[in-house]
Amino acid sequence: MRLQDKSSLTQAVWSSYSEEPVWQSAWWESRLSAPCVVTPEDSGDGSWHLFCHTWLGIEHYVSASGFDWKRAGLVVLRAHYPSIWKEKNTWYLVYESHEHDYQGKRRLDMKKTISRICMISSSDLRLWSKPQTILSSADIPYASDYSVPRLAHPQLVSWQGRYRLYFTASEVRMYDTGQKASAYLSYAESSFFNSGFEVHPCPVMSIDPDSRYANLALGAFSFVVCSDALMAFQTAFFFDEEKHKSQSAILLLSSDDGQHFTLERELMRSPETGWASRCFTSCSVSFRSQEDTWYCYYSANGKSSRPFIPVREKLGLLIGNVRRQM
Repeated sequence: MRLQDKSSLTQAVWSSYSEEPVWQSAWWESRLSAPCVVTPEDSGDGSWHLFCHTWLGIEHYVSASGFDWKRAGLVVLRAHYPSIWKEKNTWYLVYESHEHDYQGKRRLDMKKTISRICMISSSDLRLWSKPQTILSSADIPYASDYSVPRLAHPQLVSWQGRYRLYFTASEVRMYDTGQKASAYLSYAESSFFNSGFEVHPCPVMSIDPDSRYANLALGAFSFVVCSDALMAFQTAFFFDEEKHKSQSAILLLSSDDGQHFTLERELMRSPETGWASRCFTSCSVSFRSQEDTWYCYYSANGKSSRPFIPVREKLGLLIGNVRRQM
């Protein structure tokens, strides 16, 4: 596919597809987070494919329209933050997995647990190989700066002749909502897409108390390689001085070198009420050439008036209509 230029994102007319969520999981899977979407022109079977995680693990959904989804099954048990990479005729699902404690007691050795970025492959997006580990939090000292060792939101991109695996590391908890979010953005690089990654020695982005948008947490990122820049969609967390509470926003960033990012524009801020009023948690961006349109699926959760009810996380959609110069 021909790469789009930076202006197709920065000058696009962005709007919310609906004030209501476009998809939510069954009632017993209260959280549907970290969407990753494969469009019909890329899927090989003419269908939309959606990968998200719930408390069970990574789930697979299929749709003819991109709005009405049907569950296809559980892909990986107890896994999180899926992203998709295609190499020739094979799909690779990249995700994070870590050890859990279901005994109701916090282990004294939690600092020794490992968070891993893994990869599985498929030729049809339905049958998947056994996992291989491509990165471990044991190799990243700053993964435990704010929390037990955690990696999150891995995504592969091809950048400047090499493969770059971006990921977030360590996590903080919002002081008022309890929402967890990532503290750092970093990457590992290799000449191969599935092995030999060398981790950048320090984060390329971190929490900045002086930042307007990322003074509480960086949140999640979704990267888009353009012909003239590397673009990133960020779900950032910040303190709202007027409302005296934490808030989140979906931001569009750009970079010339993949290390230093500049804010281009704010696309959406968490609303005051409704299903997305608590925070945005992640997003995934795809381009449909036949429509000349960007699709940004995002996960968000809302406030509950009943504290004993689990937080409900659902998917929304931002549409970016490209404006072409005549």
